[in-house]
Amino acid sequence: MNDLAPHSTSTIPAIGAPFGGGFFGGLHPTEPNIAIVVAPKAEGEAEELTWGPDGITTARSLTDGFANSEALNDEDHPAAQFCRSLRIGGHDDWYLPALDEMTVLRRNLMPGTGYVPEQTTAEAFREGGPEAFEREWYWTSTEFSKGSAWLQDFTSGDQISSGKVWSTRVRAVRKCQL
Repeated sequence: MNDLAPHSTSTIPAIGAPFGGGFFGGLHPTEPNIAIVVAPKAEGEAEELTWGPDGITTARSLTDGFANSEALNDEDHPAAQFCRSLRIGGHDDWYLPALDEMTVLRRNLMPGTGYVPEQTTAEAFREGGPEAFEREWYWTSTEFSKGSAWLQDFTSGDQISSGKVWSTRVRAVRKCQL
């Protein structure tokens, strides 16, 4: 089945609801009627992966994580390669989200309390839930400079750039037509 073909229903799923081989994370920031689907944590999250070596790449898009991940899909770029190698729920189009795609996930699925935005309403993604993002940094697929790439923090909501050789978490996503 082609998940980029329109679904029979025009309703938008609840944030965190099972959808498209994972969970509905929100609407894509620039593509109308496209959902961002978050991979199940057990299969689609890894820790202690580097982004890659220093050097300029073509992974500069703020909104197209799939294109960024395709540009980085080799053994020198473990974070993107992990995501692109996944086959979950019969789908093999998982990728490392771009910065603005990760912003959607932060806005809708932030696990902690006491910060803005407040804790997500999606039960499985709330602090301690089986699908919750850890209160840690996650790589995005968006390069910042020759030596750094963008990160998303799921403790405070901050986004910063850091050295590409730093090891941290990744969580795969895919796009799916609503």
